[in-house]
Amino acid sequence: MQKQFTTTVLLLLLGFCFVTCQTQEDPSRDLPVVMDDSSRVIIDRAIAYAGAWDTWQQKKTLSFDKKSTSYDSTGAIIRELDQHFDYMIRPQFRAKVTYVLHDTTVTLLHDGQQARKLFNGTASAEQKDIDNAWNSSYGSQYVMSMPYKLKDPGIKAEYIGEMTLADGVPAQVVKTSYVKGAGSNPDHIWYYYFEPGTGKLLANSLNGKDNYWDYTRYMEFERVDGLLLPALRKGYAADSLNRPGRLTSESRHSHIVFDKEFPDDHFKIPDGK
Repeated sequence: MQKQFTTTVLLLLLGFCFVTCQTQEDPSRDLPVVMDDSSRVIIDRAIAYAGAWDTWQQKKTLSFDKKSTSYDSTGAIIRELDQHFDYMIRPQFRAKVTYVLHDTTVTLLHDGQQARKLFNGTASAEQKDIDNAWNSSYGSQYVMSMPYKLKDPGIKAEYIGEMTLADGVPAQVVKTSYVKGAGSNPDHIWYYYFEPGTGKLLANSLNGKDNYWDYTRYMEFERVDGLLLPALRKGYAADSLNRPGRLTSESRHSHIVFDKEFPDDHFKIPDGK
């Protein structure tokens, strides 16, 4: 059970990094944004509801705490994980994630060029740990950057109509994918559900390889410095679009702070490794 849960936690940490390029250079930055008129209107409305594009573009750093809870098939809690995230958003992406797992202090560092996973302060040279640090450092930043990430270079967006969510809430649905070179997983297709009229982000579905599906409901938001950010999200297993099954996870974000100043060596990988 312990090994099985550890695997589950790692998968959760990776869950939202699918659209992140895994090369040190980002060739996607010059790619076009392709949207039909309806999806563009909905996404622009969602960004305006969340606090405006210009306000987001002015933010340099982002810090927050995240509490992740995982559930088994009976609904029982199998693990809770507390993490702290520090991000430099501009001018160059950098990340530091810290948490304790099985009495081991784990640190994920991304210095803008490379990433490493540290166990009790010692950087691992194993490729799987390097990959985990690279991918996981992007994951929660992607979540917290919604809906602004929906205008990233290389995105393709298509309005597919209105649906009613499982809890009876009406939604407008935009399908998104990424052109070649803009993401590390071209098989992944995302569906975002927005409240008609306001543009409020309600939920998203992921359709991946081998017909994998999951569903995430945005339950609560917190307004910080004029921007509305996800505060509570619930994840569900699914078997198709807009078909949530059992609850699998819950993520709560707190102590959200923009433009915190960090020491010069805050994102430095020890010994340059």
